[in-house]
Amino acid sequence: MMRGFKAAVLVFFAAAAFSTASAQLKIGFVNSEKIFTQFEGTKVAQDQFNKEVARWEQEASRRAKSITDLREQLEKQSLLLSAERKKSLEDSLRQMIITHEKFLQEKFGQRGEVLTKNEQLTKPILEKIQRIIDRIAKDEQFDFIFDWRSGGLVFAKPAYDLTDKVLAQLAKEK
Repeated sequence: MMRGFKAAVLVFFAAAAFSTASAQLKIGFVNSEKIFTQFEGTKVAQDQFNKEVARWEQEASRRAKSITDLREQLEKQSLLLSAERKKSLEDSLRQMIITHEKFLQEKFGQRGEVLTKNEQLTKPILEKIQRIIDRIAKDEQFDFIFDWRSGGLVFAKPAYDLTDKVLAQLAKEK
C-alpha cells in the first residue's frame, strides 16, 4: 500500500514538474505556402521567372520547328537532290538536332538554367522570410516555430499561427 502511495506521489510531482516546464515553452507555426502565395515579392519573382521560362520555351519551339521543317524538306525533295546536297542537308539536320538537345539540357535539364534561375529568385525571398521568423522568435521568445506545410505538424491551435505576423513584417519591409 505504501509503495503504491509513493509511486502516485512520484507521478504527481513528475507531472507537476512537466507542466511547469511546458508552461514556459513557447511554440508557434507558420504556413510557408500561404506566405509564398500572399507575399508580393514572391509574385514579382514568379512573374520574372515565368517570363524567362516562356522566352526559353519559345526558343525551344522555334528550334524544334526548324528541325521539323528541314526534315520535311529532306523527305519531300530526297529524290530530286544530288547526293552531295542531300548529305549536306542531313548533316545540317543532325547538327540542328544536337544543338537543340544541348539547348534543352542547358535550359531545362537537371542542372539547367530554369533551376538556377528559380534558386536565384527564391533565395533572397527565403532569406528574408527566415530573418523575419528569427526576429519574431527572438522578440517574442519562441522556443520552436514549425512550418505547417512541411508535414511534421499535424495539429496546432490557431492562436499559435505566426503566418500573418510574418506577412505583415514582409509588407513593412518592401
